[in-house]
Amino acid sequence: MGRILVVEDEEILAENLKTFLGRRSHDVRIAQDGKQAIEMLESFAPDAVVLDYGLAPMNGLQTYTEILRRHARNIGCVVITGYPLEMISCHANEQGIRHLLGKPFGLGELEHLLERSAEDASR
Repeated sequence: MGRILVVEDEEILAENLKTFLGRRSHDVRIAQDGKQAIEMLESFAPDAVVLDYGLAPMNGLQTYTEILRRHARNIGCVVITGYPLEMISCHANEQGIRHLLGKPFGLGELEHLLERSAEDASR
């Protein structure tokens, strides 16, 4: 897994994720919202996406649906959220998202789930 798109509106968290994942020789890009993430797909093809659920005006699940619609292949996805996981897990599973993390989360756990999600997408 090399290219990761982080879609997170909390600037400090997004930069921390970019720094952590970037140290593991990943090409990491940041988008502040779903619209910007979708625009980035024209010049950047991620292997996996870290998506904040609580984005506006499109939430993370809506953003992922649009990313898949515009992209020719499956992309691994980890949804991060401050909302209770049970509130969104059913909707996430319907869209093929199997990896959810509640905030706060460990960076090692995120990295592990990103690897698993990229493997799932390549099957």
